[in-house]
Amino acid sequence: MASRWLRPVAPRLAHPGIWHFNRRSVARGVALGLFAAFLLPVGQILFAAVIAAAARSNLLVAATMTWVSNPFTFGPIYFAAWKAGGVLLGAAGFGHLSGVSLPLGLAALALAGAAIGYLAVQLGWRIALGLQWSRRRRVRAG
Repeated sequence: MASRWLRPVAPRLAHPGIWHFNRRSVARGVALGLFAAFLLPVGQILFAAVIAAAARSNLLVAATMTWVSNPFTFGPIYFAAWKAGGVLLGAAGFGHLSGVSLPLGLAALALAGAAIGYLAVQLGWRIALGLQWSRRRRVRAG
């Protein structure tokens, strides 16, 4: 590889699993991208790409899913994370939330988003495949 910066990760980038669009690699890419989007305020795309390459998930999907967190959604995401962290800590109101509530809420949203994204892709892919097979059967039956 010509680039000395990419030489350490070249074997991972050459693996076909991170570039193919199949149910498992896309689902893992969605999960990792959402996890990075909710967990980190900066460097999300790089983090998602590195983790996707290590997990052999679809790198492009993982990097794209980090765009869920953008300048328009940043405020609502962080407010929801702050409130979720307060609920997890058992705080009743705005004034009782400690500095731990935001990081805890971000971690909770990251885990929940990753799990929901993974399951949604798996379910959606299976439904789409089932519909495709039923259409094929109808066409073959006449």
